[in-house]
Amino acid sequence: MTSQISFTMPTHSSGQARIEIVRPADLGALEPEWDRLWRSCPDATPFQSPAWLLPWARHYAPSRCGAVALRSGDQLVGVVPVFCWQGALLLAGTGPSDRGDLLIAPGFRSEAGRILAALPDAAPEPFDRIDLQQLAPDGPFAKAPAPASWSEEDEDGDACLVAPLHGEQGLGAASGRQRSHWRHALRHLDRLGGTVGLAQPEEVDALVEDLLRLNGLRWGEAGVLADPLLRSLLRDAGPALSRAGLLRPYQVRLGGERIAVLMVMAGPWAHHGYNGGFDPAHAKLSPSAILVGVAMAQAAREGLSRFDFLRGHESYKSVWGAIPSPMRRRVLRGPA
Repeated sequence: MTSQISFTMPTHSSGQARIEIVRPADLGALEPEWDRLWRSCPDATPFQSPAWLLPWARHYAPSRCGAVALRSGDQLVGVVPVFCWQGALLLAGTGPSDRGDLLIAPGFRSEAGRILAALPDAAPEPFDRIDLQQLAPDGPFAKAPAPASWSEEDEDGDACLVAPLHGEQGLGAASGRQRSHWRHALRHLDRLGGTVGLAQPEEVDALVEDLLRLNGLRWGEAGVLADPLLRSLLRDAGPALSRAGLLRPYQVRLGGERIAVLMVMAGPWAHHGYNGGFDPAHAKLSPSAILVGVAMAQAAREGLSRFDFLRGHESYKSVWGAIPSPMRRRVLRGPA
């Protein structure tokens, strides 16, 4: 559950890598080599993994998600799945994913421009623009040159908030007051006989259901997890991420009940806090703060230097030391 993700770098071919177009019916067949590619990319995020994007495709774009693949010899060295919605060609995962980009092996980033130019060939439906959202400024698609005949608009995306992990238990960036509050909350929970930690793999299905329930207790129909499609995605992707070793499912239990949950995705350069929920009846125990501190400490123990709070500027993120990390959006249009 908490083992480090390992990397095996693909070999760079001396010849030009070739581009392949993957039709929607064939996307799932890429999963084993797609997973190997993901594990070879030190700048990847779980939002680019097949454990996340294949469940996303099943629920958000069934039979409507193609891809551009890059191969060197018989080895998959790049892949980017896409779909169409409201006249735009978008990266698969757009919406529920806080980060998106081309997944490409080290040594092949110079091919990003060719892959970008090939995106229209993978479109399962007509479209009038390519809308690339939530790109890291130094990522392959943010840097890839557009074809000379295309027009382009470049704008800010939704910043993700990222906290550095250093110092005691990785919490050196958090305010002294927040660290003191966290330790006090842990002691209080322990005195009450409660526990906090990672759920076991066999508990993930039940934990996802409790995440949806607890988030609903706090936010009701106004909460992001009230969306039926997102609920279906998390029920599917939670176990898939767990099987792939990319899920850190944190829980607080008290009196035999799960009173708080935090869903964290594990990547090669950060752990990413996706969503959580707690029972408002136990708000005085600060269960959300307990879980965030435990998750950050676990990420530090696993050798990570950053904890990614993802999108949203909620005030609690700053007290843990998170600062905005800019994201980019590129909208491209080909010749009329």
